[in-house]
Amino acid sequence: MMFPQTVLIGLTVAVVGYYLQQRAWQHKLQEETRQREFDECMHLIDSLSKAIDLRLYSITHYAALIRRDDLTDSDITGYTDIVKDWMQEFSSFKSKLFHYYGRDRMLTFEQSVHKQIADASGVVLRAQRYGLQRLSTKHKEEFLGIEARVNIARYTAFKFLQDLNDALSNMEVGKSSHYNNIDVGKLDMISRIYLIQRLLGLKS
Repeated sequence: MMFPQTVLIGLTVAVVGYYLQQRAWQHKLQEETRQREFDECMHLIDSLSKAIDLRLYSITHYAALIRRDDLTDSDITGYTDIVKDWMQEFSSFKSKLFHYYGRDRMLTFEQSVHKQIADASGVVLRAQRYGLQRLSTKHKEEFLGIEARVNIARYTAFKFLQDLNDALSNMEVGKSSHYNNIDVGKLDMISRIYLIQRLLGLKS
């Protein structure tokens, strides 16, 4: 038994309509995900930048107070609070960096950015704890060179934040980085249209 031509046309239109509707829904979902991840990453970069600036400024300021022998209990409490705030945010920063930017950038933050800040902080805290006059020659030289150490940490942080910004600009973050990315290998995240365009040499 043969289907009437009008029925076949109707079925074809319905199937094509359903396919186009699914494509439109998938595209809308992807765009919403991209926008959400973009906003969240912008907030993360901004939070990191402000937290790093505060830590580095506080180290330099604290060192200047120690050098002038002008440190008060209020200064000590204030610096301790800044360090505590940083450490309370540290795990959250690592978790978000891992989620959006991957393991390598999370480790760069931990082993380079954070370590250089922590090392510089350790130098000034040692000077505050023992006093400049009781420091060894090596430790006194480290303290007197604290500005150079902070500048190195600042440059490392700047390069790190620049790398985060570049990755975000290229949409190489979070789930968005899997869309139409053959290198990742998630076929469910690659559209058929994109695959056809790749086969025809229309996409790189």
